[in-house]
Amino acid sequence: MTEPAVRLRVHDTLTERKVRLAPRAKGNRKALTLYVCGVTPYDSGHMGHAFTFLMFDVLVRFLESGGMRVRYVQNITDVDDPLFEQARRDEVDWKFLADLETKVHIRDMTVLGWRPPDFMPKVSDEIDRIKSAATRLHSKGFAYRTDAVYFDVSRYRGYGRLSHRTRRSMLRKLRDEGLLGTVGPGAKRDALDFPLWRGSAPDEPWWPSKFGPGRPGWHIECSAMAMRYLGEQIDIHGGGRDLIFSHHESERAQSESLTHKAPFAKVWMHTGMVRYEGRKMSKSLGNLVKVSQALQRAPAAAVRLYLISHRYRRDWDFNWAALARAARVIERARTVLKDPDGQASPALLKEFNAALADDLDTPRAVRALRMAIRRRDAAAVRWMLSILVGTASLV
Repeated sequence: MTEPAVRLRVHDTLTERKVRLAPRAKGNRKALTLYVCGVTPYDSGHMGHAFTFLMFDVLVRFLESGGMRVRYVQNITDVDDPLFEQARRDEVDWKFLADLETKVHIRDMTVLGWRPPDFMPKVSDEIDRIKSAATRLHSKGFAYRTDAVYFDVSRYRGYGRLSHRTRRSMLRKLRDEGLLGTVGPGAKRDALDFPLWRGSAPDEPWWPSKFGPGRPGWHIECSAMAMRYLGEQIDIHGGGRDLIFSHHESERAQSESLTHKAPFAKVWMHTGMVRYEGRKMSKSLGNLVKVSQALQRAPAAAVRLYLISHRYRRDWDFNWAALARAARVIERARTVLKDPDGQASPALLKEFNAALADDLDTPRAVRALRMAIRRRDAAAVRWMLSILVGTASLV
């Protein structure tokens, strides 16, 4: 079977247009760079996380099926406020909690058949580079020091363009999330300014720096890690839609200020939120559906197929009955795979590949899979499953 040529167009959050991906040459092969914001390891293992990471896994598998090299980085944010807050509530050491939840994340994604990222850096292992990035922004005049080291948003033109928000809208979101902070003498100059380096609470980790002992702010962590492993400009930066503001907005601003190179990311891709019982899944709301719970009711391949059967950019509601329907599709696929492979239908493969090349239209690709199952085209089914469900077990 001839592998498909990949001509992928994806939706860019910044321009709100579909952008053709044209990877840069690297040696004798084309290489595409991808950075996806990973978990803050305190509530790992739920279906919202799995949806995001499996969508990018399908993207990577599809690109690599066409002979393209993908250099893929997904970080672990093990130095961040939500982790420390959860550790306090649980009365455990933050490092113990981070290591435990990181293992849960990797275990679940392995069961769900992912192609592991090439690099999974932990913030706690990258402090020197993160500190260096903050120091350089300060020395270049893009940051100032008061009670913390803050990025000066006024020095970056276009803050708010990625999230398509007005200043009033950005301030309202920060206020709603309790992140507005204090503005005035001895604090930050503008409510939108954000910390690059800050002091640590007594029960939080700290590292020495020219600014005094402390820890990095959230946004600078990803800029430093992305640049270390992928360079000063990358092809795709991804993550959940909830990260557009303020995380990715701030990351874009500080990265381009640091390097004087734009764009930091050629394409910004964001996945929708998974809801349960009408509300976004989150630990604070107590409505998480864990991957482990879903695996008690359906094979890993079915869990994965159910998740990726939704459009990656849209919010959607988790439904147990729909998961059961995905399990029946996988059962029929298992039956077909017992047949001799033969020659896959070129028309089915063309439809499948065209679907994924058109902004990763996985629902359309799943429909092509179902058609291949109905036609008992074992070769086509096998090929499609290799991308849609990866190495997830069918049983």
